[in-house]
Amino acid sequence: MSRYLPQRRPEAEMVLLCFHHAGGGTALFRGWQESLGPDIAVWPVLLPGRERRIREPRLTDPTQLVEELAAELGPLLDRPHAFFGHSMGALIAHRLIASRQHEGGRLPSALFASACAPPLSPVHSSASLVGDDELIARLRRLGGMPEELLEHPEWLRLALPVIRDDLELCRPRPGETAQVLSCPIHRCGGTEDRLVGEAELRGWQALTEAGGTLAMFSGDHFYVKQRPDSLFRHLRDVLSETVLCKK
Repeated sequence: MSRYLPQRRPEAEMVLLCFHHAGGGTALFRGWQESLGPDIAVWPVLLPGRERRIREPRLTDPTQLVEELAAELGPLLDRPHAFFGHSMGALIAHRLIASRQHEGGRLPSALFASACAPPLSPVHSSASLVGDDELIARLRRLGGMPEELLEHPEWLRLALPVIRDDLELCRPRPGETAQVLSCPIHRCGGTEDRLVGEAELRGWQALTEAGGTLAMFSGDHFYVKQRPDSLFRHLRDVLSETVLCKK
């Protein structure tokens, strides 16, 4: 069992690897398997330093992270698969696909980039550099900081370092370029998201040679937790058209 897939992995002809947001974990995708049905195996990817991997050091170097992901997940991707990345997860998924494309590996049938501006966007440059008060305020505006966490400073002290390290993963490096992918990129977002709107999502168009869709759903930056049924229908529809119909 891979460290990055610590939970039992359901088997199916089609796999959806899911990458969580900054400060998050696989809990974001709880219930997805039941909602998407048996034809799609949902594999939530867990980064180190949280949940079952809480004792492992967190990674802040995206190159090191992608190397580990490629080594551990690559051998499992010999079947039809797609990637879903929410916020930070979309950037990680893009890097992993770019790496596999460079190495000649099998590519996913689709990347779903959710609530995330494309790589090298200015929003990724500044997020990890603000002070604690500003970071908390930003998370509050996004809906990413539960009130019960704000009421317990000891919990907050544990959460902020994880979020900061994850945001460092998102920060563009000097001289870095964003690779154009050969697979479709389907953009998803919340209509009330104050960080990533429709205009930012459209920026992903320049990073694919294979097109893709744009779908907006009711909710804010964490629309995936608020009104998921419409998102699940969208995922099933797209995956049915691009993968399942080719069985």
